Amino acid sequence: MITAKSIGSASLLLSTLLAISAPVIMEQLYIEDAWIVVETTDDGISISEKEIPGIHVRAVRVSQVLNIEPGLIASVVEDVSNYGSFLKSAGAMQCTLLEKQEDALIGYQHVDIPMIPDRSYAFKMFRPDPGSTRVDWQLISEKELASMEIPDDFQQQRTVYIDVGVGSWSMEHVNDGFYQVSYRLIMDPGGWIPNRVSDYFNQITVLNIFKDAVTEASKRSRKVNG
Repeated sequence: MITAKSIGSASLLLSTLLAISAPVIMEQLYIEDAWIVVETTDDGISISEKEIPGIHVRAVRVSQVLNIEPGLIASVVEDVSNYGSFLKSAGAMQCTLLEKQEDALIGYQHVDIPMIPDRSYAFKMFRPDPGSTRVDWQLISEKELASMEIPDDFQQQRTVYIDVGVGSWSMEHVNDGFYQVSYRLIMDPGGWIPNRVSDYFNQITVLNIFKDAVTEASKRSRKVNG
């Protein structure tokens, strides 16, 4: 049952998360301490979780050693306009590119999630180091979104808007032709969802997106290399 106490507690938790800036959260995602491996899949994907002080949802990291060129993976991640064609496992999802800036892009997504209200969010994606293949993103607020033109079919959908979250793709060289590819994320899915459900939602979402992106990168790699 939702009580005044539970509403107050949830508001406090959300306020705490909002008070921590996206760069600070991103930095925490790249500190190796406290990451705990919770599962390793049959195909070699490592799934880890981490608690970050002041945040009530856990960060998730999925990693796998792959023989795919980092630049190719980065290009797939940045191909926002085509997400709907290759991100098949992340649930029914619509995505559109709102803006392409000189050093970043703004995307908007609507996700149809079974059993709970749909979610939508806008994100800014960029490379923190233009000379690197690392790709970061952070969610933007509805206030920032108000100045952008959203397609009519997205505007008509009723959703819970998410504006608290960051993520990052990184590719680190391991040995000849092989790279440790990782996707890190922390996101508050919003609404009245217990923390344990939020953590499970994030873990499954990250794993599915990772698999779909790698599958698409592999397809493009075969086309390039014959």
